[in-house]
Amino acid sequence: MNLLKSIKHQLSLSILFYLRFWARLQLKKNRPVIIGITGTSGKTSTCRALEAVLSTKFQVKTTHKANSESGLPLNILNLSMTNYSLLDWLRVTILTPFQFLTYWPKHQIYIAEMAIDSPHSPKNMAYLLTIFQPTVGIFLNASTVHGENFDLLAQNQDPVKRKEEIIKLIATEKGKLIQALPHNGLAVLNKNDPNVFEFNNHSVAPAVSFGTDRNSDIQFVESQHSLLGTTFIFKLEGKMFSLVLNNYLLPDHYGYTFAATLAVASYFKIKPEESINLLKQNFSLPPGRSSLIEGINNSTIIDSSYNSSLIPLIDFLELLNMIAAKRRLALLGDMRELGKQTKTDHLQAAKKIAECCEVVYLVGPAMKQYVFPYLKEKNIKCYWSPTALQAATLIKDELKPQDVLLVKGSQNEIFLEAAVEKLMSEPNKSSELLCRRGKFWEEKRLALER
Repeated sequence: MNLLKSIKHQLSLSILFYLRFWARLQLKKNRPVIIGITGTSGKTSTCRALEAVLSTKFQVKTTHKANSESGLPLNILNLSMTNYSLLDWLRVTILTPFQFLTYWPKHQIYIAEMAIDSPHSPKNMAYLLTIFQPTVGIFLNASTVHGENFDLLAQNQDPVKRKEEIIKLIATEKGKLIQALPHNGLAVLNKNDPNVFEFNNHSVAPAVSFGTDRNSDIQFVESQHSLLGTTFIFKLEGKMFSLVLNNYLLPDHYGYTFAATLAVASYFKIKPEESINLLKQNFSLPPGRSSLIEGINNSTIIDSSYNSSLIPLIDFLELLNMIAAKRRLALLGDMRELGKQTKTDHLQAAKKIAECCEVVYLVGPAMKQYVFPYLKEKNIKCYWSPTALQAATLIKDELKPQDVLLVKGSQNEIFLEAAVEKLMSEPNKSSELLCRRGKFWEEKRLALER
């Protein structure tokens, strides 16, 4: 068994090194300016915001969720996986040299999400930086998602101090992106996150800060929310700017996304006024990220079912609490990949849930173990279901006119989009409005219901 595991590991590494070799050669064809984006959350929205602005001035290619040690080289080569089977990998391996000979892109800028799962190669930042070297680096934030892979490195036994240490370890690995930037590059750093802004002193590239701090180079001043959309206010270069986005109910952390985008746009000589207008015209999000969807019985669904972690979840709960609604309901799934922080983070979330929600539906073992008992103790009306579809059955009988339902959960075996499909007023639009469509994801969702 160990021999088989070792062979599989060596084969995986061989494929990764093979893809990396061809990806490096591919980038030498047109030598684009590479923008690397890292952080626990917000990478995809930042990628899309940058694309909305820069693609009007330059030829731009983005990773579009391909952010890993295998996804990035495949994206560079303009290849994609179908079902991740052994035959699928064989297909891609054979196609790679032919793709190199026939794919001649003309993009001037490559925007890359750079996600890490571990301090160890090949799932760390150090390995990703062997595939390419960004000129511009954006470091958004650091928290305990994927913390289980850093847990063995932590020394503190006190839960609070241990969490701080794990976050520090994660930030240190992600921060290697900033340390690797060249003299003529740009480091874009979140001033509100001390673990991020520390790298202001660890880069030879000039640094630009963003955040709510008045001393930030780009200050995120405030946001305004309604069921019609969201307005963000920024201050830079001594002037105030308003960004109005309809059809998205976006929590405050999106303000950091747009502030970072304004910083990068300035690096490419695009003025703030023009950047704001381009964001208004062109910015959009993939399904399952803050979409406003009409629900059954004249209710409204805030669909953030794509993924979940503590800070974004708290942001969405606070946002739900601000919205004018007859009742505020939530369908919430486990936050995954937290390791020993699972209990701490779910209990912290439970406190905010109790403050913001009148009725709560929970899915997943961590929600059952930690959140459900806490809400019961606080006399919050709540239900637990083993799957999203079973939760949807309960919610169908509960939703009333003018109710607002927040939906948020991790993608790892939670799949709350299945519930949204049952609760939206026009389920025939599910392929257009919901995340994780297609046969591959449908089979995964069905497997959980068996």
